[in-house]
Amino acid sequence: MVTESRTPLRVRYGEVDRMGIAYYAHYLDWFTEGRTDLLRQAGIAYREVEEQGLLLPVLRAACRYHRPAGYDEQIEIVTSASISPTRLRCDYRLERAGTLLADGFTEHAFVRAKDMRPVNAERHFPEIFAHFRHLPPYRSAQRD
Repeated sequence: MVTESRTPLRVRYGEVDRMGIAYYAHYLDWFTEGRTDLLRQAGIAYREVEEQGLLLPVLRAACRYHRPAGYDEQIEIVTSASISPTRLRCDYRLERAGTLLADGFTEHAFVRAKDMRPVNAERHFPEIFAHFRHLPPYRSAQRD
């Protein structure tokens, strides 16, 4: 089972500022790319999760910047996750040739699409939750 995904990405011209450095807000977009790949590699696409009536809104997000990423550089998004019946936490590292550029996390609630209410995904969406059973347990007291 997949516990970590690695997503290659080339920094595009539209993602950099006038200095040729990746604009900080794009890092969160790159986190989304990594999370999407992790889900796909776990055997279920984000689209399929949503079509089955389960949403994953972001509750918290954080990013620490260590080194800049520049235009046309090849970087890699390393994504791992942990899970509880009501939450999904994804942790990210952005690397360039093994050098840490940034790290961070996103925390997501499982929410039923029809009424936007939090839900125990293990109980109410067992087919979806089964794709994530191999992930380590998420405890909300984890350090950021």
